[in-house]
Amino acid sequence: MSDRRIATVVEEIHYWKEHNLLPDVYCDFLLAIYTNGEGVEEEIVGKKINIVKAIQLTLLSLLLPFAFLVIYFTEFRASLQVSTLFLFVIYSYWMSRIYSQKISIYYHLSIVTFLLLLLLMSIYISTLFTANQWFLQFVMIMNVISWFILSRRFDIKYLKIVSIFGIAFVILYIVLQKFHILSL
Repeated sequence: MSDRRIATVVEEIHYWKEHNLLPDVYCDFLLAIYTNGEGVEEEIVGKKINIVKAIQLTLLSLLLPFAFLVIYFTEFRASLQVSTLFLFVIYSYWMSRIYSQKISIYYHLSIVTFLLLLLLMSIYISTLFTANQWFLQFVMIMNVISWFILSRRFDIKYLKIVSIFGIAFVILYIVLQKFHILSL
């Protein structure tokens, strides 16, 4: 059989398998016959990649709760807490670089996780070094402004909306604290 005909038959078998026109066992058998055993291995590798992506998605989803756990519910030294937060930030940044396709949920989840972890880490570090509220407010406003800049650069609409609300919230917080309506 010519390569073109084999490719057509293999495409049809994949179509049958996707739409459950034949049982998977028959489709795998036919694929093994027409591809000399290569078609079945590709599907196994594809399933392994999906499992790896699911594990990465789970880890990304758990980074933020673990960061709060490390900061607020452990008795670790501050250097260990900061280094753990730094590792979480690096991992989420690395994941955003791996899944740099803007349509992927992994990309958006990793960007949001990265930005929230960076905010958490910068606030935690600023409170370690100084108790000055103005410095803390400056750190918060700089983080939210950087979100707005990133949202404009990468054209992420939800991040732009969240950054505008964040800027408004920080300014409202500063004004309320200035007039002693909100006191700490």
